[in-house]
Amino acid sequence: MSLVPAPAPCPPASPRVPQVLPSLEEVAGLYRELSQHPGLSTACLGPDVTTQYGGKYCSLYTEWSQRDLARAESIKSCRQYLVFHDGTSIVYAGPAGTCCEIKDELLSRESPSGALKAVLRKAAGKEKEKEKEKQFLEVWDQNRKVKSIDLTALDKHGSVYDDDQFGCLAWSHSETHLLYVAEKKRPKAESFFQSKAPELDCTTDEDLERPKKPDAPVKGEQFVYHEDWGETLSTRSVPVLCVLDIEGSSVSVLEGVPEHVSPGQAFWSPDDTGVVFVGWWHEPFRLGLRHCTNRRSALFYVDLTGGNCELLSEDTRAVWSPRLSPDRCRIAYLENSALGPHQQCSRLLMYDWYTEHTRTVLEAVPRQAWGTFPGIYCSALPALCWAADSRRLVLDTAQRSQQDVFVVDTQTGATTSLTAGAPQGSWSVLTIDRDLLVAKFSTPSCPPTLKVAVLPSAGQEAQVQWVCLQDAPPVPSISWSIRTLQPPPEQEHPQYGGLDFDAILLRPSEGPTAQKPPLVVMPHGGPHTVFSAGWTLYPAVLCRVGFAVLLVNYRGSLGFGQDSVNSLPGNVGTQDVRDVQLCVERVLQEELLDSSRVALVGGSHGGFLACHLIGQFPDTYHACVVRNPVVNIASMVTTTDIPDWCLTETGLPYVPAALPDPAQWTEMLQKSPIRYVDRVRTPVLLMLGEDDRRVPPKQGLEYYRALKARGVPTRLLWYPGNNHSLAGVEAEADGFMNIVQWLLEHLVLRGPRRVLPNKRCSSALGLSVMVLQPPVPRDHGGVTQQRVEMSRCQLPAPRCPSWVCTRQRVWHWSQPGGLHMPWHPAPLWSCRRRRPSAAAERPHGLGETVGHGKPGGAGRGAAEPPRLLLPGAQPLPCHHPRRAGCGGGGPGLPPLHRVQPARPAPPAAPALQPALQPAARWRRPCCQPGSAQRRDPQPVGLAAGLRDGAARPCPWLQPPCRPQASQPGLAVGAAPRRAHPLPAAGPRVAGGNAGARGSLGRWVLRAGRACAEPPLAQVWDGCGRSHGVDLTALGKHGRVYTEGPFACLAWSRSETRLLYVAERSQPRPPKPSPWLVPGAARPAEEEEEEEEEGEQFVYREDWGEALSTCSVPVLCVLDIEGSSISVLDGVPEHVSPGQALWSPDDTGVVFVGWWHEPFRLGLSACSNRRSGIFHLEVASRRCELLSAQPRAACSPRLSPDGRRLLYLEGAVGGPHRQCLQLRMLTWQTRQTVTVLDVVQEPTGGESHAASGAGCCWGGRMPPPVPGATTPAQQCPALLAAFTGIYAAELPPRCWAADSRRALLGTPQRSRTDLLLVDTEAAAVTNLTAGSPEGCWELLTIQWDLLVATCSAPHRPPRLVVAELPPLGQELSLRWVTVEDAPTVPGITWKTLMVRPPCGGQSPAPHGIQPFEALLLSPAGSMAPHPLVVCPHGGPHAVFDARWRPSMAALCRLGFAVLLVNYRGSLGFGQASIDSLLSRVGEQDVADTQLAVEQALRSEPLDSRRLALLAGSHGAFIALHLLAREPKRYQVCALRNPVSNLPALLGTSDIPDWRYVSLGLPYSFERVPRAEDVATMLQRSPIAQVHRVRAPVLLCVGARDRRVSPTQALELYRVLRASGVPARLLWYPEGGHALAGTETEADVFGNCARWFLQHLRQPQHSP
Repeated sequence: MSLVPAPAPCPPASPRVPQVLPSLEEVAGLYRELSQHPGLSTACLGPDVTTQYGGKYCSLYTEWSQRDLARAESIKSCRQYLVFHDGTSIVYAGPAGTCCEIKDELLSRESPSGALKAVLRKAAGKEKEKEKEKQFLEVWDQNRKVKSIDLTALDKHGSVYDDDQFGCLAWSHSETHLLYVAEKKRPKAESFFQSKAPELDCTTDEDLERPKKPDAPVKGEQFVYHEDWGETLSTRSVPVLCVLDIEGSSVSVLEGVPEHVSPGQAFWSPDDTGVVFVGWWHEPFRLGLRHCTNRRSALFYVDLTGGNCELLSEDTRAVWSPRLSPDRCRIAYLENSALGPHQQCSRLLMYDWYTEHTRTVLEAVPRQAWGTFPGIYCSALPALCWAADSRRLVLDTAQRSQQDVFVVDTQTGATTSLTAGAPQGSWSVLTIDRDLLVAKFSTPSCPPTLKVAVLPSAGQEAQVQWVCLQDAPPVPSISWSIRTLQPPPEQEHPQYGGLDFDAILLRPSEGPTAQKPPLVVMPHGGPHTVFSAGWTLYPAVLCRVGFAVLLVNYRGSLGFGQDSVNSLPGNVGTQDVRDVQLCVERVLQEELLDSSRVALVGGSHGGFLACHLIGQFPDTYHACVVRNPVVNIASMVTTTDIPDWCLTETGLPYVPAALPDPAQWTEMLQKSPIRYVDRVRTPVLLMLGEDDRRVPPKQGLEYYRALKARGVPTRLLWYPGNNHSLAGVEAEADGFMNIVQWLLEHLVLRGPRRVLPNKRCSSALGLSVMVLQPPVPRDHGGVTQQRVEMSRCQLPAPRCPSWVCTRQRVWHWSQPGGLHMPWHPAPLWSCRRRRPSAAAERPHGLGETVGHGKPGGAGRGAAEPPRLLLPGAQPLPCHHPRRAGCGGGGPGLPPLHRVQPARPAPPAAPALQPALQPAARWRRPCCQPGSAQRRDPQPVGLAAGLRDGAARPCPWLQPPCRPQASQPGLAVGAAPRRAHPLPAAGPRVAGGNAGARGSLGRWVLRAGRACAEPPLAQVWDGCGRSHGVDLTALGKHGRVYTEGPFACLAWSRSETRLLYVAERSQPRPPKPSPWLVPGAARPAEEEEEEEEEGEQFVYREDWGEALSTCSVPVLCVLDIEGSSISVLDGVPEHVSPGQALWSPDDTGVVFVGWWHEPFRLGLSACSNRRSGIFHLEVASRRCELLSAQPRAACSPRLSPDGRRLLYLEGAVGGPHRQCLQLRMLTWQTRQTVTVLDVVQEPTGGESHAASGAGCCWGGRMPPPVPGATTPAQQCPALLAAFTGIYAAELPPRCWAADSRRALLGTPQRSRTDLLLVDTEAAAVTNLTAGSPEGCWELLTIQWDLLVATCSAPHRPPRLVVAELPPLGQELSLRWVTVEDAPTVPGITWKTLMVRPPCGGQSPAPHGIQPFEALLLSPAGSMAPHPLVVCPHGGPHAVFDARWRPSMAALCRLGFAVLLVNYRGSLGFGQASIDSLLSRVGEQDVADTQLAVEQALRSEPLDSRRLALLAGSHGAFIALHLLAREPKRYQVCALRNPVSNLPALLGTSDIPDWRYVSLGLPYSFERVPRAEDVATMLQRSPIAQVHRVRAPVLLCVGARDRRVSPTQALELYRVLRASGVPARLLWYPEGGHALAGTETEADVFGNCARWFLQHLRQPQHSP
């Protein structure tokens, strides 16, 4: 949206504050204009041509890159020039024709003679045949193409590398061969279960003797993980050297390259008999290579005749950029120290080809002195850098804050500047050929220009004369200068004293802001890079907008000597921060700048500094923009492609095989900006690249959530398809416009610490909290009740981001349950805030009317927000994050707890009084008491309270009261929960049950045959489909939620409407952005849509693992007859609705609302998230909270008679899964009782009363089934012990027909049983105890007919039905099998009860509690069997005795399987769950080991062949066991393992689990402290993984949001560095559960093969 309306400029915030550009349209125009300046990328000189007059000239071919905003891409163009010279000077130079665009060209290189040219080109594959992109290698001879070779079709290798790190395209000296680098061809892979067509048996003996085809697919290898080289090199893994024979059009892959290195930057040896290349070490694993000149590498020579490989340089250094001299005698290259800072002062070395001697030409310069050579800091030498004499070479390098060109005499080591007498700025060498030198030059105010010169003879280089070939006019109104600063003595480095640093200041030279502009401070990233005085788009446009820009080259920057570089490691967060702050303070003192309007803009390490500065100096900066910032070095070390950076810059040594150390992690945390987040109050805009491998976006998300939890104004932009640099043209343009918008909002449109109201930062009323006063009887009957409403708004000021509006209202209750209209003529608002006018200063007391509309007119003072009733609620104290006492409840009211405001709504009508502007953003209710149009309440239909485009029953009804923030629309694409036999043409996505009375049929949601086809809502009756609605075409909402905790499909009792949950509708696509289309302007009639402009990359939180497409759910109603859809209004803004059902009278909706402020946490498998049961009256939009707070409530189920509402309730926080209460609400009286309470410790015996609830484990138990092996038979007391409710939800239909009894399935120790609950007597009857099946699941109950499934570890699920007996006779229940499943032969199972010893393994408060384990054994095969140990994940989950195909298959292969339910598992009482808290990594590990020992003692198992198979927290336990018992376990297979607890804090969707599991308190505001990190690291298995010896298989889901895949990657690297056999499988579409059919099959196949390989194949069962 446009921040400031155009064309009228916004009035200045203060008369003394000068204005910047008043309109984003003008800013967009400037950006569009300046972004059209192209940049030079390459240049190539053609051969000399002698004219008939004896003169010489040559052609100069140049390539330019330019941003194309209309196409949102960067384009390349070429232009040629003619250069006339006499060998000593340029006679004439000028362009030869116009430029033209280059398409699909990846690499190009001219032959040494200039007669031929090689081009690597890409071509799109055929869409119909789904071909991948092809690559062609072309050879051009003058004006014709002589060769075009399809490299993809040859299938000799993978994609050709076109990057500047590995890539090359080198002609042989004979011009008959081409050398290049490509990805190594990988063998074909296929699934273990890939089916093939049978072949005819016509083989002969000769055929059997032939070897198999080399390209035969390899089973189970399609998901094997292949390491890459990190940021921007994610498609580079194993490079190989390839040679193209031009004449024969054949390609060969060179052999002889050492296996431990990756080759690149290759060229032909002087005699064409071999290849010289750079080889980077990739063992034990690969690190990020982009911008890292410290990676261990060496110069190699491979002989093509003998295949021998020879080392030409030291193998302990880092070398790159080898360049062969024209006489083919010398190779010059750059060298750095391995590891250490990523960018350093480099050494120039030269290798003599014939003497095989290497000598150093230039050493690293410790400290740069004025007028001397500063050292080499370039990322690469020019491709052609040698002079014609093969003695001198030319390079460019940073010289403090400039970039200059130098010529180096390789014999004497003398250096001479070729730009000393040239203009000050940035010079870069493009090429030199036959002493013709081509360079580019730019300044901060002048775009790149093309320069040529002739290199003078040796000793006369300073006399060089530059000639401009392509000029670019300077950008007007920009002045710049370089300032040098010296730190004060107290800030000097103790070892490297006397260092200074520079800063480049750009400021407007004319215009309204030239005298005192606001200042934008930009520290560079790296940190070992430099801002040179060259052309950069962002600072130039900002300066033209009216900002002064300060580019700071703090100590540690390149170009100031190696001492400056070495001074920063170990001092990040202090030295660099102080340098920037010192520079800002000096500039503000010495320059005419506005010190009250200072902002920070930084990326990467510059973002690191920006976040430090707003935390350490919060009073200096008033706005901040960061791009992919480093905020927590400790959590970044396991997720980045450069983990060595985290330790090196912290001052710690890096060793690939080293394990995380608590002291090191503490040090990294102490140097991180997250340490100062509590002091931040500056508004922060974050811009993150989704594909950033260098600083993963989790860093920015961690900071974003910390700021939101503290109420700091913050905004996050998320750019898919962009990496660390956010260099995509669309992302770059959008990022700049959002930067300017943020700066205008927080610097220009306000004075010091004050924001003027505007569409971006305007206030919006949040949820109205109501406190009910005790009712007072009235003389004429009934009662009067006074209600105080308190609404939260966002105060537009960062110091106190909340204010309170209150009003009092009186309601008349004629009888209990009968609510009438308020008899008082008007509700009154009172805002605790200074009013802008004297009239508004009048306190609004009871009986006064606040005008609405015309001044003095009657009406409501503000529209009424959605109402939330809190029964018995009391005012809460204020807990402002930075200042106590801010905001209160109005006159005579105590202060309230701060509620996070919702996103601002569209602006209110201008006729409202200024004092009521925030409140007016809510729409009017359906009646206006006290106004001339007042009407008595009438029963209205559903449409009265819905967002609907059709005519409304009540003319005074307004559109929704919820603010309409933009959210993405999502397509439906989930799988059905279960299928129904309905005729249909398309795939079914979701389905609902029959109508409320079972008469209408079913509701079905179907997706089209193609993915792009819209989903259809279909209603079927007995005669076929009766209705079909295209949900997408209606455009009322986004994707329908078909699974997960939000999903629901509910019929109204009248069977005329359907209720469901969907994603909030995506707003209409905005008009083209003004920076994309010249002259684009928004029509006046569409002004209200402007807020959507530039919003396409705004980050929207989701609900984590398995719910990444769920963000803002809304309740939707389908009118079946009218085929119309409406979205319900009135849901409180701070909750997300789901699990909805109709109220008994169809006038309202009951739903579960999950709190999502200040931010969302993962919801899948988390029953501890704060939530409540709400009732929304559709007509009045009145929302009532039915459950207690703060609690976690879910699964509301209404009884058949509509009188009772049953639901589950648990504690907020704590373990994610726990023992729940079963609560029941009487609908008419709104009274809630606890039917079943939490069971702390189950005890045996009949008529056992649960703790605190009086619930009975009622009735006698059925006789045990003969042959059953259950702990109940071993210990009869356990059979009668009710252990509590642990179900994630109640069955959709759980009530019996008498509306008194309810059924549910829940874990009971190592079983899942069906329980019958008498809600009046609070008695529980186990309907399935003692049955041979260990897992029962209720599908439905209707008319007292029960439908269920039952299974056991050796028996697949079978479908059974039964009729529920009358009350008191439930134990006579008899099950009838409908669909049977035969028992799998060869498998036996039993339950082992394990009692921990009294040796202190259990914490004292919970005593010593037994736990269980399920043992599956092969039957009928020879013993002893190898044992596979499986601790479950969670940790609060359970292995119940159900059918598991993978476990049964392992058993059939001859393995025994032990499923361990250690203490902390569900089904054993809440005390068991609590016992694990603070003992994770100790108690659970000891219990698993104890279960293994008991199984080995009591069963015929082979103790020499033990394996571990586990996932998530189970893998956490397995890793601990591998480290503690390295000789006991021979092999291990893990799925998405938890290996490093502190590293999960910034990467998991459940950061609270990391604290709670260790007994530490969690709050949204909490950030990791040093002691937290130390505690977590000590409990993490990664700290002891050096003791692991067993081979480890890792199965990882790339989309896992719960346990980040970087956990497994870190473990994989540490294991490889330690020499442990490790294999990693990478599933691109896999989540935490790896639940896809193909994925599950591949995981099992690889795990089974891994076990068979390392345990020696056991004997198969028959």
